[in-house]
Amino acid sequence: MTIPPPLKPGGTVFLTAPSSPLSDSQPAADIAAAVERLGFRAAVGASCIAPATARGYAAAPPAVRAAELNRAFADPGVDAVWCVRGGSTAWQLPPLLDAECIAAHPKPFIGFSDVTTLHLFLQRRCGLASFHGPTANRVLSWGGDDFSWRSLRAALSMGPCLPLENPPGEPVRVLRPGRARGRLTGGNLSLVVQTLGTPEQIDARGKILFLEDVGEAVYAIERMLHQLCRAGVLGAAAGLLFGDFTGCRNAYRAEYGPEALLADFFRNWPVPVACNVRSAHCTPMATLPVGAVCRVEGEKIWFCRE
Repeated sequence: MTIPPPLKPGGTVFLTAPSSPLSDSQPAADIAAAVERLGFRAAVGASCIAPATARGYAAAPPAVRAAELNRAFADPGVDAVWCVRGGSTAWQLPPLLDAECIAAHPKPFIGFSDVTTLHLFLQRRCGLASFHGPTANRVLSWGGDDFSWRSLRAALSMGPCLPLENPPGEPVRVLRPGRARGRLTGGNLSLVVQTLGTPEQIDARGKILFLEDVGEAVYAIERMLHQLCRAGVLGAAAGLLFGDFTGCRNAYRAEYGPEALLADFFRNWPVPVACNVRSAHCTPMATLPVGAVCRVEGEKIWFCRE
């Protein structure tokens, strides 16, 4: 697995919309200006401008979005690729991406939610680690969120090892104690399940599997966990980490939420299980280097360039 080189101050960050279009309240020019205030140069992809050829809930046709990503990785003048938002339709892109070109030009790739599909593509098809972190549109609301920027900056410049730091007052909670070591994989639970049966199907063998979600009913979370069990994914993992399940509720028993489900589901699990890793649809948000080696010792988690 290749860990991309650190992103240095003044580097050029390419902004792309691989999924849904930006809203009128978050124009690409404002996002680019906010990224430049962080100390980078911003280049804006055509997908961020919502071209007239876009239809439905995609920022642009699949061929346009995929070609933009291929060019961004191949371009020696681009130092990192940052997705401006999630949404839907990233699943259309893997068949159109140039895995050999991307693998030959490793650089930081940042995003979360629907971007999970692309993180898994980079791992499975390109052997490239990437960053499960905030999308660039979130920079617009970072006035009172120092933590998310510090976490992203630390991940993009990580040295030999990077400890996971949750926001103050949000401890990682241990559901099953123990030690584990393996490369980090995963992302949004719904998108991870969607990879089953595809060339990008998640490979959790001997790895630390991270999962989070948003707006799903608790029974749907349980159904997806059972599907991953039956597909052999959960049982193959060396350890399990769960993020926030924002807006995930139980319509039948309000007191039985996602964490209660996880505690029951993994009550006798044979490997370490922890929850409340704050890299999800939450604010503040920690950035995780997916593909890096992850070490787990109870509530202590860190990532290494090995």
